[in-house]
Amino acid sequence: MMTRRVLACWVFCLFQCCQPVSSNICNNESEYSKFSKCCSKCPPGSYTRIECTAEKDTDCSPCDSGRFQSEWNTLDHCQLHKTCSGEFLIEKHGTSTSDTICQCPSGKHCVNKDCEICEDNEVCKLGYGVVYKEAGEEFMIPACEKCELGYFSNISSDLEPCRKWSDCGSLQMLEYGAATKDVKCGTPEPSSKVGLVTVIVLLSALLAIIILSFFINYGHNQDNRNKIRNAISRLLKKRIKVQTPIQELVMTENGRILTTAGDEDKSPEDGTQLLTV
Repeated sequence: MMTRRVLACWVFCLFQCCQPVSSNICNNESEYSKFSKCCSKCPPGSYTRIECTAEKDTDCSPCDSGRFQSEWNTLDHCQLHKTCSGEFLIEKHGTSTSDTICQCPSGKHCVNKDCEICEDNEVCKLGYGVVYKEAGEEFMIPACEKCELGYFSNISSDLEPCRKWSDCGSLQMLEYGAATKDVKCGTPEPSSKVGLVTVIVLLSALLAIIILSFFINYGHNQDNRNKIRNAISRLLKKRIKVQTPIQELVMTENGRILTTAGDEDKSPEDGTQLLTV
């Protein structure tokens, strides 16, 4: 009789010792210990329709439309998707494994991770751009930060970050950039060419002024105007005389000289005139 009691105690102790051991071999993420065995949890996107029993494992069902479950679970229902109402906008629609993500409209930001309230962004002045800084776990808010070397911002904005200076490439940097302006690229004009053009323009302007002053001063009275007209007339007459054809002299066999002129001076008969020497 004593032996049976001792044997029963040993069996009971062994059962108590083995129970935590069996729970330790279960996968804590996807399983749980029950009925001295490992029961399955329901995967993301589903819920527990029928709980695990000593004879059967857990029976899971997928989440209905508009609901989700993001983790392995033993729940008997899926959670409802968040509704983005009021000024909130939908950033990402919910799925069976993820909730809907709401966001604030442009120019505003969420004050916490759950995005329960929207707040206006700070307007960054010239030389400053918008950067997003961590404000908590998986949560960031916009802030103004001065543009570092090589970047610029020439506008006041609550959205725009600092932009990188332009790359001049094959062109030459004519003007260095700053925090408030971009670099200026181009091809500079040769200094010698610029100087020559400047000299020519100045000399041309000076010559025009001198000629204009001469005619204004010299042609002020009637006598000077007459002198100018006479000088121009003499130049024109000299030009006409120079253009008159030159006569040619030809010696004949009997000692006479024939003179010939251009076709316009010839006589109607033979175009010659006899002169006695």
